[in-house]
Amino acid sequence: MRPFQRSVQCLAVLFVLFALTPALPVQAQERVRITYANNSLSFLIPFIAKDRGYYGKNGLNAELVQVRPSVAIAALVSGDSDFAEVLGSAIRSAARGIPVRAISTSIRAPFFNLVVHPDIKSVKDLKGRTIGVTSVGGTNQISTRLLLRHYGIDADREVKMLALGEEKFMAEALRVRHVDAVMVAPPFSVILKRQGFPLLANTANVVSIPFVGLSTTVEKIRQNRSQVKRALKAEVEALTYLRDNPSGSVEVIRKRFAMEESMARESYAVIVDAFSKDGRIDPAGIESLLDLERKAGLIAKTVTVDQVVDISVGEEVLKEMGR
Repeated sequence: MRPFQRSVQCLAVLFVLFALTPALPVQAQERVRITYANNSLSFLIPFIAKDRGYYGKNGLNAELVQVRPSVAIAALVSGDSDFAEVLGSAIRSAARGIPVRAISTSIRAPFFNLVVHPDIKSVKDLKGRTIGVTSVGGTNQISTRLLLRHYGIDADREVKMLALGEEKFMAEALRVRHVDAVMVAPPFSVILKRQGFPLLANTANVVSIPFVGLSTTVEKIRQNRSQVKRALKAEVEALTYLRDNPSGSVEVIRKRFAMEESMARESYAVIVDAFSKDGRIDPAGIESLLDLERKAGLIAKTVTVDQVVDISVGEEVLKEMGR
């Protein structure tokens, strides 16, 4: 038999064997769109879940899209997105009758820093000044109001708050003195500190409300609970990774924010303890947030915690994970 004929026969045998071998099961990847508010470490958990493959591991091809919180809620309701990394906006929307629910909390309390110009020596020196915040009605602004109240300043009468959008724009506004102070999270607070701007106060020391978490629609929870649970499981795994793998988490920060490793390590050290261990929602924290809204007259006094959050999804996920 000629060599060419032998090669053809061998290839034919291999083809038959391959055709008869059962295919290994491959987990289908469902496309999901997840919105988040801005590029800061407040949203480190979805960044880790994406960059370290936890969404993919749970069968989700996740697209992270940056939008304003108000747009995030509108996108959820219209079906243009599947999940939103918002908590305060979702709770306020649900309290007003919009069919969305918060299902997790990734950060137990806001870790914004009040960063000021060097000539401002105390929080009380901000009377009559302008403070930059991300958006009107968002957790960033609420935290600013609570911090000012803690130091005896009336946020409605004694300061001006200016919505500037992304934290990178807020940092630039401070540098050019468009504002006198800004409320920003790491890495921007770390960057500004290195550039000579004092960190006057930290909201984590005086504000106790949950900050950032996963939200979705009531319909999604009802009709595709499996997908909701897998998205949440991916983020719980990312929370575990954040604590158990400092070097890997620092690498995600370094690459996501294009910063030097020493600054990434410093940023990680500042924020790691503020994150939840398992994403569980604390009903008392949600009640505190609702109480702020009630006192401001923004929601009905009859709104209850179970009308704005769905704790059952997280409890199911954690039980299945043995947590």
